[in-house]
Amino acid sequence: MSAEPVQHDDTAQVREVWREGITMALYISLSQVAVMAALPTNRAAESSTLALTIALTSVGLVLAHQIAFRMSSRLIAEGSRLEPIAPRILRAQLIGGGFVTLLAVLPVLVFGPGALWLSEALLLLFIMVVGYLVARSAPMSRLRSLLYVGGVAIVVVGVLVIKNLAGH
Repeated sequence: MSAEPVQHDDTAQVREVWREGITMALYISLSQVAVMAALPTNRAAESSTLALTIALTSVGLVLAHQIAFRMSSRLIAEGSRLEPIAPRILRAQLIGGGFVTLLAVLPVLVFGPGALWLSEALLLLFIMVVGYLVARSAPMSRLRSLLYVGGVAIVVVGVLVIKNLAGH
């Protein structure tokens, strides 16, 4: 009898850890697409400089989120101590952010600054794949799932267009 609630609790914790890792990957993807769209192309003279800019942006975002998570978790937790699941969540956030950082940086390192569009495309593809999986878990038909992904893509591209129109 006592093993069943523990197993249920473990399942909830595993879900929470996965949710946090995926949330971080999506957050970094969305943020990086916006940052990349705003990068002036004349500054992208060297692939190493551009790759470093992309990597440092991701690392900065991940670290800022980790600090915010630690602070908010301690604020809410009893005795101002992190809950036992917190280190697993923090690791999942690092892995999710690291995965997306590699996805964004590798095309620029391998193919040069001209591959910035490929980095953006890979991040958008990642966002759309997660969107499709979200829609299919609802459950929705494949057509409705694809329409959902199309809606997500339109919103993301719309944000990028507005950001570019604002000159940022």
